[in-house]
Amino acid sequence: MSLLLALLLAAAQAPETQTKDVPIPEKIPSPPSEETAPTVSIRTGDNGDVIEEYREGGRITMVRITPKHGKPYYLYDDNGNGRLDRSDVGRNDVSPVYWEIYSWD
Repeated sequence: MSLLLALLLAAAQAPETQTKDVPIPEKIPSPPSEETAPTVSIRTGDNGDVIEEYREGGRITMVRITPKHGKPYYLYDDNGNGRLDRSDVGRNDVSPVYWEIYSWD
């Protein structure tokens, strides 16, 4: 009996064995819900322009406007402030600068 008690006491005082760290599995993204899934709504204006609104999470992120006669252009909300900015040149936000060199009557 004393031998059993001595073994239990020795096991209780022994340092804990170190367990290996188990890696945390990567988080699996949840499937998009109706609220977060990107949506596109297309409508035609009174003048014949086609307007495509791209929304994510209920917020407009991009609008593509295709005039009845002309080249399509885009409006983007790049910084998430809710304001759409026009960018025609490949979304690099550089606008052409025009200088008046000479004028006459």
